[in-house]
Amino acid sequence: MLGASFLSYFKDKYDTVITLNRADCDLLNVAFVSQFLATARPDIIIHCAADTNLRRCENHPEQTLLLHCGLTHALSAYPAKFVYISSDSVKDPRNFYAKTKLLGEEIACLNNPQSVILRTNIYGFNSSSGASLAEWALKSFTAGEKITGYTDVEFNAIYTKQLVEVTYKIVNSAYVGHLDVGGNYAISKYEFLQRLCDKFGYDTSLVLSGQLPPPVGGVGRAKSTLLEIEPLKEHFDVVLSLETGLAMFKEEKNLYDKANKHK
Repeated sequence: MLGASFLSYFKDKYDTVITLNRADCDLLNVAFVSQFLATARPDIIIHCAADTNLRRCENHPEQTLLLHCGLTHALSAYPAKFVYISSDSVKDPRNFYAKTKLLGEEIACLNNPQSVILRTNIYGFNSSSGASLAEWALKSFTAGEKITGYTDVEFNAIYTKQLVEVTYKIVNSAYVGHLDVGGNYAISKYEFLQRLCDKFGYDTSLVLSGQLPPPVGGVGRAKSTLLEIEPLKEHFDVVLSLETGLAMFKEEKNLYDKANKHK
């Protein structure tokens, strides 16, 4: 989902943009990835590969470690400008996904002092699983199915293209270190789903209010993962609004659906 957005935006900004994903190779094969980099010789590496399925991460710790830490080591060890797309969940790591993403941050900074660590939370469409929060919600709305949004969980997620545009600014600056990239709002999952529902013209009664259930099988979730937005505004004069993000999302989703209608 995010990689496709980076490719779409960056291919118009740079002469050569090379991608590497699960369809190309086994991303857990560190030797292959290292050889790939030696051949491609990139100036900039943007690492946005991750497994966001919390249950799978918990049940397959070795694979998760290899992806979030082993792959990060291979990529950040190469002498290029390195951008690591992290997660807001590292602020209060309560599951294996969050813990390994946090460890990935540390590996990147140790390998490459010029690393840029972007902590964020995104929504969008066309994810590899087809089951991201926004996609799941829209499929449910289309089918007239009611869904539950948590009133006690708050975040400030942004649309994928908002993150891509900000990343481009950061890559073309001298900034290094950690930076939160989030929206200028604090919103509950319930409120977010209602706004999404309304934006796409569905009846907001399809979104029911509820509270985060207790952890199941050790997979805990933090109730608040709000990102600090002041540094982003201070360093790059960037303020990301929910209204803009949802408008971008709707426009691009409609264009995507129209282009794929007869396929």
